[in-house]
Amino acid sequence: MHGKKINRCRLCKSKKIQKVIDFGKIPLGNNLLKNKRQSLRVKKYPLILNNCKNCNHFQLSYSVDPQILYAKNYTYLSGTGPSMVSHLKKYSNYVIKKTNLLKDNIVVDIGSNDGTCLENFKKKKMRVLGVDPAKKPCQVAKLRGIKSINSFFNKKVAEKITRKYGKVDFVTSHNTLAHVDDIENIFENIFEILKKNGYFCFEIGYFNEVIKNNYFDTIYHEHLDYHHANPLIKFLNKIGFSIIDINIVNIQGGSLRILCKKDFKKKITNKVNKFLKKEERTNLYNKIFINTWEKKIKNLMKDARDKILKVSSKEILYGYGSPTKIILFLKLLNIPKNKLKCIFEDNLLKQNKFLPIYGNKIIGTNFIKKFKPKFIIIFAWNFAKDIRKKINKIDKNIKIIVPLPKFKLN
Repeated sequence: MHGKKINRCRLCKSKKIQKVIDFGKIPLGNNLLKNKRQSLRVKKYPLILNNCKNCNHFQLSYSVDPQILYAKNYTYLSGTGPSMVSHLKKYSNYVIKKTNLLKDNIVVDIGSNDGTCLENFKKKKMRVLGVDPAKKPCQVAKLRGIKSINSFFNKKVAEKITRKYGKVDFVTSHNTLAHVDDIENIFENIFEILKKNGYFCFEIGYFNEVIKNNYFDTIYHEHLDYHHANPLIKFLNKIGFSIIDINIVNIQGGSLRILCKKDFKKKITNKVNKFLKKEERTNLYNKIFINTWEKKIKNLMKDARDKILKVSSKEILYGYGSPTKIILFLKLLNIPKNKLKCIFEDNLLKQNKFLPIYGNKIIGTNFIKKFKPKFIIIFAWNFAKDIRKKINKIDKNIKIIVPLPKFKLN
């Protein structure tokens, strides 16, 4: 089976689970293979979004084996996009100001990827350590001088860290804690490795932004949880954290940033309480909206397909960016397979491989000059601003299509 069904809420353990959207069986978006024939025959897994009637947490119905998802063929790199690099630099400044981190303090990053975040703390003379199960990004981090443990963050790794470094001053994580299989275990281990009065700050995709802006393609197998503040704050409080600060940040289509403290007081600041009350008035709690969301998505994709086919006429299309979400997007877009030739990509780890099921080849951006495309669809729409600049530098005559969150052609 290579996975397991999720029958209880991953936060509150309730069995009161209801289906929101069933996208059918979808291949893993990061399972990029060098052999086209094999890429056409990769395994598919259920992609169903559920909701907990008890705490209102949104989550998938099926968990794919983490070894399949991350350990073998995971190719995302944080340092590929200028927007992410800039964001992580600003994030480190926010954290240092809020927590008074000092030289020689120990900073641990859970899901450290290629070390882009930790590099900012290392430059401030702090001792840094990354933990990530993905082999290739870890190798990149080590080449940059970032100490990294190539493993899932579990009790064994937590004990290894505290034996070698003692209790740590600060733990960080970015867009990782919606991915973990045993969510309670990982948060408890983070709590355990922190010193008393140590801080934990993390960013995750904010499901309220997903619903509000129809970012449906961010629903994929790596994202087991679709977090919003109310159920998550209760969960963190139960573990023992005080919740100090909460903000919505623009990165990755809208993320939630939560700053916690291990002070054993389980306090929630006034700012956080105001945020929670405001959130309760959003569509996250609107059952009518949730029940009709699937229809809205289908209408949105039909409109995008009609516009793309109309403006491109008989021209061949090209793509830019092969993020994990591209597979669900292409399935719902449903344009003829021979209409899309190939995908341009900055990430070297993804180049010269093929999209699962669709078989489109992923190639370097240097091929744009060779193919001279008339139309490029930006599939990594959350980095559209960066990508548009790169395309315009190569050829200003290329028509650029950004399908989400609102269809744009320029």
